[in-house]
Amino acid sequence: MTAPTHITFSILFTEFILTSLSIEPTYTVLASSSIASLLPDIDTPKSAIGRLFPFLSIPIEHKFGHRQITHSWIFIALCMILFLPFILFKKFLIYSSLILGVISHILIDMANPTGVPFFYPYYARFVFPENKSSRIEVGSKKEFILLAVLIFITTLTTPVSFIGYKSLFYRLSQTTYGAIEEAKKDISNYQLYVQIQGIWKETQQPLNKEFKVLAVLDEALIINEGDKCYLISYKPFTSILIKKISLIRKQKVKRYTITKTYSYCLFDQIDIPKNSIISGFIFYEGYQNIKDLLFSYEEKEYPTVRLKRDKAGNLIINKLIINYCPSSFLEKFKQRSIFVSYAILNFTITEELK
Repeated sequence: MTAPTHITFSILFTEFILTSLSIEPTYTVLASSSIASLLPDIDTPKSAIGRLFPFLSIPIEHKFGHRQITHSWIFIALCMILFLPFILFKKFLIYSSLILGVISHILIDMANPTGVPFFYPYYARFVFPENKSSRIEVGSKKEFILLAVLIFITTLTTPVSFIGYKSLFYRLSQTTYGAIEEAKKDISNYQLYVQIQGIWKETQQPLNKEFKVLAVLDEALIINEGDKCYLISYKPFTSILIKKISLIRKQKVKRYTITKTYSYCLFDQIDIPKNSIISGFIFYEGYQNIKDLLFSYEEKEYPTVRLKRDKAGNLIINKLIINYCPSSFLEKFKQRSIFVSYAILNFTITEELK
């Protein structure tokens, strides 16, 4: 096959393998695969890469001939060794794409009339299709048609591969499970929202609204609207019975967490970063001053601040457990004469990237 056919097929082949493994390719990965797809033709000075390196291609062709040792398992093994520096520098995806590019070349050359001796020096040649008249001569009209088909398919599949086949399925299906899986992948890099159509589980009232995603759990999302937070899941403990859900990626962000320890101070002295999400615990005094807040949650809400329970299920009224609490809600605990004896709080702060 000619260089354009090898390059196009290598892109398509690499995309298929990586996306099947839930790995999103990049332009660098596809470029690496394209370059590597030309390497097996180093065995002839008539090829694109052979013309660039005649001091290699001429002696290789003289000793082995065209489509011999460089179109076999030996050449793949040699490339795996030569490309090892990419692994040493932790460029695993580039290394994989280079090997896939070499393999793609050998695979599509099996469609040539003479095929390839994959198990060289054993000279049995691997070919497809079996009917010789259906195979493709280099530079023939059949190859031109094949190249046109490959370019058409690659043009359609490349944008999808950057999303991922699994992600595309999740986006089209609009299921809760899919939204959670996608959120796990994107929560570190994007400000996420969900558009939900469904009904409130508690009141059975219809719902069609957008919510901000605060956190991702194993089988659920914590979402919020103002000070109110809700837990949604494909499990029975969900606050919303969801008909359709779409995950929306908005601003690119950077998230980082600050952990602070407090002891023997008023709660008012704790500096709560604006628009942060807080988790942790607080040993405190002043239960009577905040019990209205602790029991202000509606049935459908997710309690981001709650009292600790002992093994018997009894409330421990001097210890607060804080899970994914918006800073705006925790601010309500100020000016209530709460004395903190000991606390460890994690503040997750989100910064928008330009």
